[in-house]
Amino acid sequence: MNGNTRYHAEINLTIEGHAARVNCFADTLAEIFQDIGTIASQFPPDWKNPGLRDIINAERRAAQLNAKQPPTATPAAQTPVCPDCGTDEFMEMIEFVDKKTGARRKAWKCQNCGKWYWPPNNGKGR
Repeated sequence: MNGNTRYHAEINLTIEGHAARVNCFADTLAEIFQDIGTIASQFPPDWKNPGLRDIINAERRAAQLNAKQPPTATPAAQTPVCPDCGTDEFMEMIEFVDKKTGARRKAWKCQNCGKWYWPPNNGKGR
């Protein structure tokens, strides 16, 4: 500030729970708005939209919690190998309702060739 500026803008705002005050001094009003735009562009994009900010904060919190918990994925040793494809890479555990009994069931299905895997001795004779 040189003491000869004609315009001054002071903006008080809260960013992520912290109070902030931004002061701009310029010779023209256009410079003030340009400075404010430059300053606002430095803030994280989620700060500008409260709804988006809440969603992003929730996602960040969930990611932190998930990072602390061990993964719940099925270990590769328990995933069967597709007899047709010869790999377990495309095997996926599918849950479904049995058409005959109406009971909830689950079985492995190869997503590459589309064939179901029925382990031996499961009583289905497949």
